[in-house]
Amino acid sequence: MKRIYIITAFLVALSLASEIAVAKIEEKDLLGLWLFDDGKGDVLKDSSGNGNDGTLINGPTWIDGKFGKALQFVSAKQQRVEIPNSDSLNPTDAITVMAWGYLEDKNGNRRFLQKSTPGSDNQYRLLLEWGNFRFDAGPGVSPKEIDVPIFSVQEWHHVAGVYDGAEIALYIDGEKAGSKAAKGQMIPSTGPIFLGTKWANAPEGDYWNGAIDEIAVIGRGVTEEEVKEAMQGFETMFAIEPAGKTAVTWGKIKSD
Repeated sequence: MKRIYIITAFLVALSLASEIAVAKIEEKDLLGLWLFDDGKGDVLKDSSGNGNDGTLINGPTWIDGKFGKALQFVSAKQQRVEIPNSDSLNPTDAITVMAWGYLEDKNGNRRFLQKSTPGSDNQYRLLLEWGNFRFDAGPGVSPKEIDVPIFSVQEWHHVAGVYDGAEIALYIDGEKAGSKAAKGQMIPSTGPIFLGTKWANAPEGDYWNGAIDEIAVIGRGVTEEEVKEAMQGFETMFAIEPAGKTAVTWGKIKSD
C-alpha cells in the first residue's frame, strides 16, 4: 500500500511539473502583436486577431530585422506608426509590453511604444529615458515606473515590461534587470498607441532613432521563462499565415 502511495505522489508531482514546464503565452493572452513582416506598404498588420492594424506616418523604412522584416525610424523625420484606440488595448489588471529594438544612440526619450491621451503620459509606455530603459504601467499603479540602464547601442536588444498586479519588472535580453512590489488598477485611455513616439508632433527627442521589430502587448504578466520563449520569435510559438494574406490563422506548434 505504501508503494502505491509513493507512486501516486510521484505521478501527481510529475503532472504538475509538466504543466508548469509547458506554460506559455497563448493566443487569448494577446492584445496586439505586430511582427513587422509586412515588408512593404503603409500598413502594419496586427497578428493578434484583434484587428489593431497601424498606419505608417512620414515614411519609416522597411528593412531586414531581427526576425524577417523590421522598420527603421529616423527621429529627425518624426517617423512613427499610429494604431487607433480599441477596447482590446485597455487592460486594467495586468500587462506585458515587449519589443526588439536597435538604437543608434542613448540620447532623448525614445519610445518603443506609448498609449495615452495625446499630450499626457497617462497610460502605458516602453521607452529609452536618457540612458535608461523604462517601463511605465500608468498612474493607477504604484509605483508605476521602473528603470534600468541601457547596456549598449547599435545592436539589437529585447526589452519586456511586466506588471502582474503585485510586481512591476523590466527584463533586458531575457534577464530580469529590475523589479519592485507594485499594486493598483491600470487606467484606460481613449488615445491611440504610437510606435516610435509618444504622440504626433512630439519633440524630436521623443522619437525612436533606429529599428524596431516584434512588438507584443499581452493582457497579463508573463514569467521570465515566457519572456525567453518570446525572444525566439513569435512565429516559433504560433503558426501565422505569411504577411499579405487577409486572414490570420493561429495554431500552436507542437513542441514534440
